[in-house]
Amino acid sequence: MTKKRMHKNLILVFTAFFSVLMVTSCTTTSSRKSDSPAVADYDMQPAEFYLQQAEAAEEADRAPFLLQAAKAYVQREQYAEAYDVLNSFYPTQLPLELRKDWYLLVGEVALTQDQPFDSIRALQTVRNPEQFSLEWQSHYYRLLADSLAANQRHADAAMTRIEVMHLFTDPDLREEQERKVWIELMTSPTGALEITRNRADQHDELGWLDMAIIQQQFTNNPAALSEAMQEWNILYPNHPALYYIDIKVQRESVVVDIGAPTKIGLFLPTSGRLSTVGNVILDGFMTSFYDTQMMGSEKPEVVVYDTASDPVELLYQQALADGVEFVIGPLLKNKANDIAQYQKLPIPTLVLNRLDNTYAPTGMFQFGLPIEDEAEQIARFAIDKGQTRAFVINADKTVGSRAVETFNDVFQRHGGTVVRSADLSRTPDPKVAVMQMLGADQAEKRKRELQNLLNLPIESSAQISTTADFIFMIAEPEKARIIKPYLNYYYAYNLPVYATSNLYNGSNRRENDLNGIYFVDAPWMIPQTEEQASNKQKITKMFPTAGGSLGRFFALGYDSFLLIPEIGQLSALSDYSVEGLSGELTLDFYGRIVRKLAWAKYQNGQWRPVNP
Repeated sequence: MTKKRMHKNLILVFTAFFSVLMVTSCTTTSSRKSDSPAVADYDMQPAEFYLQQAEAAEEADRAPFLLQAAKAYVQREQYAEAYDVLNSFYPTQLPLELRKDWYLLVGEVALTQDQPFDSIRALQTVRNPEQFSLEWQSHYYRLLADSLAANQRHADAAMTRIEVMHLFTDPDLREEQERKVWIELMTSPTGALEITRNRADQHDELGWLDMAIIQQQFTNNPAALSEAMQEWNILYPNHPALYYIDIKVQRESVVVDIGAPTKIGLFLPTSGRLSTVGNVILDGFMTSFYDTQMMGSEKPEVVVYDTASDPVELLYQQALADGVEFVIGPLLKNKANDIAQYQKLPIPTLVLNRLDNTYAPTGMFQFGLPIEDEAEQIARFAIDKGQTRAFVINADKTVGSRAVETFNDVFQRHGGTVVRSADLSRTPDPKVAVMQMLGADQAEKRKRELQNLLNLPIESSAQISTTADFIFMIAEPEKARIIKPYLNYYYAYNLPVYATSNLYNGSNRRENDLNGIYFVDAPWMIPQTEEQASNKQKITKMFPTAGGSLGRFFALGYDSFLLIPEIGQLSALSDYSVEGLSGELTLDFYGRIVRKLAWAKYQNGQWRPVNP
């Protein structure tokens, strides 16, 4: 975001006395690229002006002018000239309050002149930097870390950044510093990291160091790496170091070759309370089985194991005895967790859910319908469109909190800000929650106060929604039909609303109250082309349950068979994808199938496919 700069008309004929006062009082921050607090925040005079002032001043008064000349050179990125000026006098010739600026400026300029030792010597001369402003500290510690790295003290540089990470409040700046931390740690010898770890005692520090040590120790041992990372993830959940692994390099070391299995085991609940879902998945799988030709002309044998009848461990042993070469399922997360306890699975397995832990055993892949995929896609979409301020509405008590957590994490990590949230999953009155989120309650209060004061009718302001760029909503259609009219009524009709797939239940009923809402869903649910719509119509005549809200599970079953021969390519190539009924499918480093969903928008009461 660019900053407006205030210009002042400066007269060139100041007296020397007044100029000294001006120099000694300038400690504000700079708007140049390095954001250095050592340079004034207004348009400075040319360096030559301050050099002339220094020439005209008494010898004891010259140093502040020379410091200002160096700042002017730095502002114009004339670093060599600034370095010469700074070396033409001693910091002890400056007033006490300006000496820190000399050390900071030398620390910065010396780095540009390939003098890292001069840089670190100047910066380490500063005593008690925490007594200065937070902005000054932020710049100082960044320079100190850069200086340590330039002096080949990479582990020390990384630790310096980690220790003061709280100073980096700007998301882009924080991301830059975290990226440097990771590079510096991976540049450090393992021995240096282990010594540093023995001295560390903070949770964040230990997380960074342990991650770097693991990556260096097990870079050529994928099985050991997977096991170590699983333990790391338990110790340091949601640690930022996780985002800076070189996933492309890691993935190339764990390429999987499934081949063409001759026998496939389906672990599904075909009886009991989840039998309807299990049988819809089975219908989708068998439809894909007959539609898709695997490598060679022979179709594999398919064996169905009812997970509602026996513990999954027993079924797995039975599948081994039956000669099953690939397992799809189980569906429930707790049953998937039962087989996730092993370091390596004896049969490659595509579980139809997403585990809570990041790391899974070797040979396990995860393919489900997590709301997290949708929330992340919407967050990234908004950021790409330059929409960085969001209202968030959660009206779903089952998966809403997970969607909000993922959205907030991804959105804020990429520079977005959640202005306000409304939790309608626990609030009985959606009107009040929407008013408070939009600030309409305060606008209505001001309106009543003005009406009482002036005894005149006052219209509410339509500007109450301008504090955000869009609304992210998790709501089923029943609640969304109530929420959207309130958004319109309280002047948020101009804000785009992006919703998760909860919004659509597969019904063809007219939904005028949902007009204007964008949402994401599986292409099977919202066909994007006439061909997709025609294929869906043909299949739902044979399997009616595939056309309603259970259609997502039909697509899951269909794509699970489609993925078997593709897992090798997906694990080998980071840019490889499969077009499925569930979405555009890719495989991440952790063996999770990630879905990129299609978009639709409600217009005239009906959803329409869109490419927003």
